[in-house]
Amino acid sequence: MVKIQQQIVAMQEEIKQLRKELKEVKKGNFDTITCKGWSVVDEDGKERIIAFTNPDGSASVTWLDKEGKLRIAAVTLADGQAIVQLSDKDEKSRIAAATLADGTATVQWLDKNKKVRITASTLVDGQATVQWFDKNGKRRIAAATLADGQAGVGWFDKDGKVRIKAATLADGNAGVQWFDKDGKRRIGASTLANRNASVEWYDKNEKLRIAAVTLTDGTADVEWFDKNEKRRITASTFPDGYAGVQWLDKDGKLRIGAATDANGEASVGWLDKDEKMRIVAGIDADGTVSLPTEDLKPPKKP
Repeated sequence: MVKIQQQIVAMQEEIKQLRKELKEVKKGNFDTITCKGWSVVDEDGKERIIAFTNPDGSASVTWLDKEGKLRIAAVTLADGQAIVQLSDKDEKSRIAAATLADGTATVQWLDKNKKVRITASTLVDGQATVQWFDKNGKRRIAAATLADGQAGVGWFDKDGKVRIKAATLADGNAGVQWFDKDGKRRIGASTLANRNASVEWYDKNEKLRIAAVTLTDGTADVEWFDKNEKRRITASTFPDGYAGVQWLDKDGKLRIGAATDANGEASVGWLDKDEKMRIVAGIDADGTVSLPTEDLKPPKKP
C-alpha cells in the first residue's frame, strides 16, 4: 500500500513537471530545437515562414504573406553564394541581392515584368559598377570606378551600342568621347593634368580631321587634316600676340603662310614644293605695303 502511494506521489510530481514544461513550451522558452526544417503558421494555420536545409549543403528561409504568396527568400548555397530575393504581391522578383563565392557583391532591381533595370556591383579587384537597362533589357547607362582610380560613365543607344563615354583618369586627365550609330568615334574632348585642353573631330572612318587645342602658355591651335590624317591647315595664336595660318601640301610641306604680329605687321608668303619662299606680300605697322621684298621674314611655324 505504501509502495502504491509512493508511486502515486511520484506520478503526481511527474505530472507537475510535465505541466511546467508545457507552459514553458507555450511561452516559447526552451533551449534548442534540432530539425532539418520548420514552419511558422499564423492564427489561421497558414504557413508564413518556412526554413529548411538540403542534402547538397544549401539552406533557406522563406517568408509568405497572408495569401500564401512568396515575398522574401534567403538562401545560402554550398558553393559559398548567399542570396536574398524580395518579391511583389504577385510573386514577381523585384530586388535580388547576392554575394558570390569569389567575393563579388551585387544588387539587382527588376520591373514588374521581371526585366533587370538596375544592377550595382562591387568586385574583388576594387571595381564598383552601376548599370541601367531599358524595358527591353538593353543596357543604356553604365558607371564604374576602377581600382587604379579611374572613373567613367558610358551611354548606349537602344541597340546597345556605346554613343558617349566620359572618364577621369588617376593621373588627372579627363575626357569625353562621342560615337556614331556604328560605334565609331566622331568627337573627343579632353583636359590634361597639365591643364592643356583639346577637342578632336573624326570622320566616319575614325580618321582625325580637325583638332583644336589650348595650351597653358596661352597658345591656341586649330588644325585640319585630310582623309589620310595628314595635316593641311594650321591656325594659331601665341601669347606674344602673334597669329598665323599655314597651308601645307599632301606631303606636309608648307606652301602658304599668313601672319600678324603684336606690332601690327602682317604678311603672306608663298613657298614652292621645296619650301623655298617665292612670293612675299606685307604691310608694316605704319601702313607701308611691300610687294615683294626680301626684308619680310616668312611666317614661323607654330
